[in-house]
Amino acid sequence: MIGQALIKSIQFAVNEITFLWLEKNTTIKSNLIKMAIAGTLAGLLSSFVVSPIELVKIRMQSQNKAVDKKKDDDASDAEVFNNEIDCVRWMVKNEGWKALFCHGLWITIIREIPSFAFYFVAYGMLAKSPIADILGGHAAPLLFGAIAGWAMWIPTYPIDIVKTIEQAQTSEKVDGKKKKDVLNSRQITAKLYRAGGLRGFFDGLEPKLARAAVKHAVTFYVYEVLMGFLRPHIRN
Repeated sequence: MIGQALIKSIQFAVNEITFLWLEKNTTIKSNLIKMAIAGTLAGLLSSFVVSPIELVKIRMQSQNKAVDKKKDDDASDAEVFNNEIDCVRWMVKNEGWKALFCHGLWITIIREIPSFAFYFVAYGMLAKSPIADILGGHAAPLLFGAIAGWAMWIPTYPIDIVKTIEQAQTSEKVDGKKKKDVLNSRQITAKLYRAGGLRGFFDGLEPKLARAAVKHAVTFYVYEVLMGFLRPHIRN
């Protein structure tokens, strides 16, 4: 929760500040272009925080599978962590600080840039549409936030699948050499395609969209309430 709060604060702050700067300091007239630039920058800058936080989250989530697999000889050395701090300590000790901050960073950037361009453009365009006036100040952020959540996940979900698999792999070293092979993004993509074709890149999309609708509806509702107090001071 703390990690998500930090991530959202960076993304929304960068988006808002960038959009206001573009309004005041450029001759760009199109709101669509300004929203896309602001969302792109928000996704890029937040990636450097998103990557290590999600790496720890993925390792913690995958340890449940590791417990079941410990019965198998091939997974007898699977690590199980007591908490997030324990997970970070293990990674730093066995994989190094570089792995903590850089393992999966590029695929995270590739996902986050289009995700938040779509995210803030979708919400911004809907918020400026006549539908916003019809729905009112309470219903509009909830509905538009849910749609924005879908707009960010549907086109980038295949990238998220590849990213999750890449970050779930450990790059532990023994005597200076990697203990086991680690597949890169291209290899993971090829493996997924061979196993399930294009459909394999969308496994689990439905529950992700259901969760995204609720999460981002609430996120934008809270955001609009807070910005109702802050925006007049920021613009001045």
